[in-house]
Amino acid sequence: MAEKEVIYEDVIEKLDESKASWIFAVAAIITALGGFLFGYDTGVIGSALPFVEPYFHISAAAAEAWLVAGESILAAIGALVAGPIVDKYGRKSLLLADGAMYFVFAILTALATSSILLIIWRSLIGFAIGADTAVATGYIAEFSPAKVRGRLSILQQIMIVVGMTISEWIGYYLAFSANWRLMFGLGAIPAILLFAFRFLLPESPRWLLIQGREEDAKKALAKLGLHVTEKIKTPQRGKGFRELLSNKAVRRALLIVGLWLVFQQVTGINIILYYGPTIYEHLGWTGPKAIIPTAISDTVGLGTVMISFLLIDKWGRRKLGIFGYGGVAAALAMMLVGSYEFSIGVLSLAIPIIFAAMILFLVTFETGVGGVGWVLQGESLPTEFRGRGGGILAAIDWFANWVIIFIFPFWTARFGMYSFWVFEFILGALSLIFVVTLIPETKGVPVEKMPELFSRSFSEMRKPFISSETKKTEKQQ
Repeated sequence: MAEKEVIYEDVIEKLDESKASWIFAVAAIITALGGFLFGYDTGVIGSALPFVEPYFHISAAAAEAWLVAGESILAAIGALVAGPIVDKYGRKSLLLADGAMYFVFAILTALATSSILLIIWRSLIGFAIGADTAVATGYIAEFSPAKVRGRLSILQQIMIVVGMTISEWIGYYLAFSANWRLMFGLGAIPAILLFAFRFLLPESPRWLLIQGREEDAKKALAKLGLHVTEKIKTPQRGKGFRELLSNKAVRRALLIVGLWLVFQQVTGINIILYYGPTIYEHLGWTGPKAIIPTAISDTVGLGTVMISFLLIDKWGRRKLGIFGYGGVAAALAMMLVGSYEFSIGVLSLAIPIIFAAMILFLVTFETGVGGVGWVLQGESLPTEFRGRGGGILAAIDWFANWVIIFIFPFWTARFGMYSFWVFEFILGALSLIFVVTLIPETKGVPVEKMPELFSRSFSEMRKPFISSETKKTEKQQ
């Protein structure tokens, strides 16, 4: 008697329709621990920079720019390197390697004996973080039930904000002793925990089935609570890199999500996070006093990122994006006003306006920009291209981050703070126009159907998705 057989699409449909149990949540949290390391490292440099500069006599704008921004260059390279690896060898192996690299380089950064070594080790941490951002949300999207895919994917952003907030408060308390080495070194603790817990993760069942590894896929599905006893008819091996790039829908997804990630960075989130204490020093606050406003802002941001978690699968990506980028543009307008008041010497107005602008920026960014961007990166590309495509998108994000944080110290040294926020406000306005006109709604769309969504006209992409098969059935009825 012939063994009963099921096709790939039926298995994936069962996975998409699975009950949102604790198993998926735990797997997503373990995966997203890399986001905690991302956030910790993002936040800690802002706290450490005021103490590292005099310790190593770093005073030139170029040295400061490379110390802060060099990590982003290596992160972009790490993302590009990671993409082909995870498409060929799987998602889990790279997730483990990232944790090991972060642990080693966090220790070496804390022990650096020169500014050159500090830049090198910190930049190599960036390589590990960049590789992780290439795969984490894509991996979560591949095993998550469709109705909670947004929530589980946005855990990456929640972890980023948790890491940032913790690092800011650690930075505040260690600022009293100027112990910048411990600020960097404490990042090794979550790295070793991440490395240990990630051994428990299953490999992506979608990736295993596309590779023709049926038995391994069944084991991975069983770990997720889905037991398949029938023989699975695996799909034909995925298309090649060039063939996928020749697909209009794939190119459009790369362009649209790539632009989101560019705007996500160049509108200034990491100016506030990396240079927040430096900005307050510019306003006349020093030592721990310069760190506390950024720590408070991050704490408020931590609360609001939970709003995004609750709304991402209800409102959808597009509505949250309009709200988020609209708020960012408004916050940048406030920064303009605060910077102008400072330039004319009205400190009693400048400082509270700038503080309020940073709060508004972080609240709206965490609600509708940062997490939504990573969700789109993880879910918008075909499975056989998700590693390389996700790597390209993560690299775009990191390169955009590098550009803006690298030019900041040069720009402000040459032209002043006010003109920089004029530039940022223009970018904020453009980002809002972009989201309103081009961003599709991907809520509830199966990841296998994303090419169909992105092949439609821009007006159709903005509407709730109905697959072509469903439309044909409705017509027949």
